[in-house]
Amino acid sequence: MKNGMAKNRVKLIVAGCGGRGHWFVSQACKRKDYSLAALVDIVPGRAELTAQHVGVKKVPIFADLGEALDKVSCDAVILSTPDVAHPDGAVAALSRGCPVYVEKPLAISMEGCLRIVEADRASGGKAFVGFNLRYAPVYKTIRKMIADGGVGRILNIQTDEYYYGGRTYFRRWNRLRNVGGGLWITKSCHDLDLLYWITSAFPEKVFATAALTHYHPRPDAARLCRDCSLRKSCPDCHFPGGAIDEDAFSWKMAKLREDAGGDPADLCLWNSDKDTYDHANAQIEFAGDIIATHTVNVVSSCSQRRMRVSGTDGMIDGDLENSSVVHYKRHENKPREINVKASGGHGGGDENILTDFAAFVRGEKPSPISPAEASVSIAMGLACRLSSDRGAAVKMDEMPGWDRISGNS
Repeated sequence: MKNGMAKNRVKLIVAGCGGRGHWFVSQACKRKDYSLAALVDIVPGRAELTAQHVGVKKVPIFADLGEALDKVSCDAVILSTPDVAHPDGAVAALSRGCPVYVEKPLAISMEGCLRIVEADRASGGKAFVGFNLRYAPVYKTIRKMIADGGVGRILNIQTDEYYYGGRTYFRRWNRLRNVGGGLWITKSCHDLDLLYWITSAFPEKVFATAALTHYHPRPDAARLCRDCSLRKSCPDCHFPGGAIDEDAFSWKMAKLREDAGGDPADLCLWNSDKDTYDHANAQIEFAGDIIATHTVNVVSSCSQRRMRVSGTDGMIDGDLENSSVVHYKRHENKPREINVKASGGHGGGDENILTDFAAFVRGEKPSPISPAEASVSIAMGLACRLSSDRGAAVKMDEMPGWDRISGNS
């Protein structure tokens, strides 16, 4: 890797050109603080198609990140591969002294987290973890209000996410623990990280319950939507209205992956193999007698994400979907509504975090989300998974490597 930041633009290698990676590529092409140095995908045709789709010409394309780093001049790497591949990709960049943005979750195991933590430490702190909800104005407002004494001492926090689009996880790699860690990791790590960030306290014990209740196998449905007699009437069909558009970008990308041995994009939500839940709840005890709960449901009729923080002097109610925050002061019957300005993905967090990453690469500010800190939510997610599997509470010090994470976050 050769560094050559030109005209204040951060030259990016984007590794992983699927859904999220495609978004990063498009951002690198339209923002003034980034440019594109290369694309990496284990199926190079997907990188070529992504480049074509966003209008990029003559961009180098590789199947291996290490090779790209050795041959292309760049300033940073965006790592948007499947979760299981994060440690290898992050270590490849960090071992070469290259700043790297690691999409959440950091990894799907404590071992993977610790690999990245150690590589980051050896590099002098060049890793930046993409927990974009920390950058959403709703949550930034809540955290500042708490720091300013808006609730007094925190007693309870409730978070919940109801996600209509989450049903599609059951046809994507996120449905499998060995690739995405299960939804406690690949999905709920967002909210578990927010709980840790908002409380500024370490979790101590977790009790979680989870179930796969809705998307059980159906004998009347086929394994693939393209082969299913229910295609035109099924609201869960991959193809809107049952019509297959072979010229659609998303379908072309999916076929390239399938032809290379990957999962078909139109796996039946009902008949796909899966080992995660469709609804769950966790109770987490934090240091300082803070009790938090998190509910997630991906068989939902709508998409909502909320947080309620209650303390000795007040309560704050935040709604990400509506970009609103309401403050209730104890002993006063006058709630104060705060209209939060937000636009873009993840409640405005996507655009804001990319601005901060560019500043981080330029050396203008340290990483606000280090791998050690990001590992806390992964440990929490793994504890939730273990608790829901065995039907009993789990103490955080039972998790392998927890002492190393909690001692360095």
